[in-house]
Amino acid sequence: MKPIAPAAPVRELPRRRALAAAAALPLLASIVMTAAPRSARAATSAVPRPVIELDRAAMALFDAAEAGQWAAARQALDRANAAADAAVRLESQFTGAGGTLSHFYQLRNDLDGDLVEARTALAAQDRRWLASAADRIVRRAGELSQPFAQRADTLLPRLETLMYLARRMRSALVWQDPDGFRRAHEDFDRLWQAVKRDLSNEPPERVRAVDDALLGTSLSKSTADVRRLYAAIQALHAARTG
Repeated sequence: MKPIAPAAPVRELPRRRALAAAAALPLLASIVMTAAPRSARAATSAVPRPVIELDRAAMALFDAAEAGQWAAARQALDRANAAADAAVRLESQFTGAGGTLSHFYQLRNDLDGDLVEARTALAAQDRRWLASAADRIVRRAGELSQPFAQRADTLLPRLETLMYLARRMRSALVWQDPDGFRRAHEDFDRLWQAVKRDLSNEPPERVRAVDDALLGTSLSKSTADVRRLYAAIQALHAARTG
């Protein structure tokens, strides 16, 4: 997990892996509806700082990949590598919070592979491939946070799932995958209607911001609208975690 150095463009990209990642979008969206939180933001401050930093760096990498901002992507990936180096030394904290040792080792191996793939995708300046790798790194951070996050507010995992589905919509736009977008949008809408019933104590303007952004994504299916939806859910989440 060393800082990346400039590399020559890769001429041949692994098409099967890229196509498999695109095909997996609807399946992942259905799995996450009942899964534990998939982002480190689902947890309280009990989550170790390196895991939180890994999540933030991976989301910055996703944003940069989506926009094709290669210098920003390089910086975000360096940050993700540094955070991962620290996160993989949290073995005792992870097991102490209730995680299993075998799961920790699997996450460590998977994370290392994702970072290597992200470096290769960045060298190739392939937006889709890099966004897919960044998304997996975000999910590794979420899995690393899971034992700690289980102590959090019970509504947070559902807000995290909504953030995940908004990110799936963004990925579908990057991949030019209208079916994947539609399925993620439908899952989001269905879950949001259920979550809204438990948000009676939230300021109405925060809830309305999600409704308005969701309507916008129905009408335009633009990156800007999906970013606005993600930000609206993120605001609700931040209000609960401080």
